[in-house]
Amino acid sequence: MKPEILEHILASKLFISFCVIVVILLLRGFFTLAIVRSNWAKADKRRRINTVHNIGNLLLVIGVIAVWITELREFALSIAAFSVAIVLALREVVQCLVGGLYQANMRSFTVGDWIRVGDQFGEVTDSDWLSTTLLEIDPHGLGNGYTGTTLYIPNNAFFTQPVKNLNFMRRYIEHTFSITRERSEVNPFEAKKFLAERLKEHCDSFREVAERYCKLIENRMGVELTGPDAKVSITTNELGHDVITAKIFCPREEATNIEQLVTEDFYNFWFEKTKKLKAEQQGIEQA
Repeated sequence: MKPEILEHILASKLFISFCVIVVILLLRGFFTLAIVRSNWAKADKRRRINTVHNIGNLLLVIGVIAVWITELREFALSIAAFSVAIVLALREVVQCLVGGLYQANMRSFTVGDWIRVGDQFGEVTDSDWLSTTLLEIDPHGLGNGYTGTTLYIPNNAFFTQPVKNLNFMRRYIEHTFSITRERSEVNPFEAKKFLAERLKEHCDSFREVAERYCKLIENRMGVELTGPDAKVSITTNELGHDVITAKIFCPREEATNIEQLVTEDFYNFWFEKTKKLKAEQQGIEQA
């Protein structure tokens, strides 16, 4: 092929590539702007913008490859001797790309969901073809559950570690707490009955919503939860102390408050019982 013809072909393909890139970037910007100005909820906007960016990036790659397919094929043939080395060098990238395609096909989570990848918990803030960005959360923590740490998970982790969607646990959680006391003359099973009544009073305000949400989680996730009825159990530890454990299904933001109220109720009950027993013993001694 003559040099003049080769230069003409390369120049035309460069111009076509430039046009393809400009058109796709303009379309991506147009759709992003349209989504930003729409009336959708903020979470929906984030998901749709993320989808538009991913599709735009994919179209950029496909468009450029389509323009230079002939040159790329010739180039690939010319470096056939180095293909094995290239594959080994790009193995992690290829695995990440395949992992991204796998996750997109499975639709196990979207932007804004709470997920668990292996031992890592977080809210999905961004997801592309190579990695997924999580805002770390403590699933057993109270309040909003965020730790302030950002996690970057390579997409090849989806092949080696289980992925669990925790989105249904961001509003209501199974909160368990324990109160430990040294053994005394007070019967701990009287405290069990008392605390069960107090827990019921503290949880009555959201009982109906908790019951519906509990059934929704059980149907969607296939797990059995304790339900809206609080559970109180009595055990002992290795030191022989009484351990009163309470398990409740409640709004995440109410867990701390309910725990403190129940703990206060317990100590008031224990104090009154102990005071009454001491008064009775003193009366017997004086008699």
